Amino acid sequence: MSGSRAAAAAITRRVRRWRPRGGILMYHCICAEACDPWAICIAPEHFDDQMAVLAEARAAVPLADFADEDGYTWDGSRVAVTFDDGYVDNLLVALPILEKYDIPATIFVVGNAVDRGREFWWDALQRAILGPTTLPEVLDVPFGTGPRTFTSTDGWGAVAENAGWRADAEDPRNRRQQLFRTLWDAIVVLGPDEQDGAVDHLLEWAGEPEIGVGSRLPVTGEQFAELARHPLITLGGHTRDHVSLTDMTLPDRHAQIDAGNRSVSELADAPVTQFAFPFGRFDVPTRNLLRDSDVTVGCTSVSTPAISSDDRHALPRLHATDMDGDAFGRWLRRDHGLLGSRA
Repeated sequence: MSGSRAAAAAITRRVRRWRPRGGILMYHCICAEACDPWAICIAPEHFDDQMAVLAEARAAVPLADFADEDGYTWDGSRVAVTFDDGYVDNLLVALPILEKYDIPATIFVVGNAVDRGREFWWDALQRAILGPTTLPEVLDVPFGTGPRTFTSTDGWGAVAENAGWRADAEDPRNRRQQLFRTLWDAIVVLGPDEQDGAVDHLLEWAGEPEIGVGSRLPVTGEQFAELARHPLITLGGHTRDHVSLTDMTLPDRHAQIDAGNRSVSELADAPVTQFAFPFGRFDVPTRNLLRDSDVTVGCTSVSTPAISSDDRHALPRLHATDMDGDAFGRWLRRDHGLLGSRA
């Protein structure tokens, strides 16, 4: 970022801190992982710490409060908890902690993932590329823009180097990480069936099973129903197939949003009024599709507190990461002016 753009961004952050505001937290998995390139995993003990901070501050409110003025205060005292994708640990690990502190949460569920019984493609890719101790020297890639071959005769890099690496914030440290980023960028724009075929090809190349030990899986239908019945949980839409909406035609975007919301609504026997953009990717035409639906709150992945003047169909969310309660409290108060902090 250039100096002028950085200065403009800093001014924008300061201005926003003087507006009525609130925090919408974005979570994914509640599990401990040494290798977590997108920082989507939070150890259960740290998630417990973080919910304890919200409970002590009496900050937790339903996401629905951010559809009107209730979620926004001059001291940033209100915070909503959300989860993306619908991982099984949201039920088995996160929900007991939410119950412990009586904290409501919205879970944005991928419609076609329920009862699918296999990993999301990005988790399978991570397991194939960043997990094995050794990888074959040559990889032929038949998917994406055309056949390609990747070769590394002196190794792809040690698995130990992957611990702590952030693919969204750091340059790759070795060939293995570079390969991971290159393949991720190629697969994210493919259709759902092509994505499955791509990761199946990579798992076979890496000598990994289709479903590995400890694989992060989405909920089953029975587990989804248990979440739907719970008074602390609201279920929202996350498209039918967790696609990159901005890489699709407008009719296909509409179909993905509508079919995903209908699937969640039918399974939960309740209307879907909350939505999160997959990968945080959105633009004005995609946002307008939400405005023409029954959705009252749309969430992005722009990591900043929400303010009262923000578009309710493109609200920012703070990406919560793996940190203990003290660090979490400082992050919310000092960095973002939340939990009753004056600007």
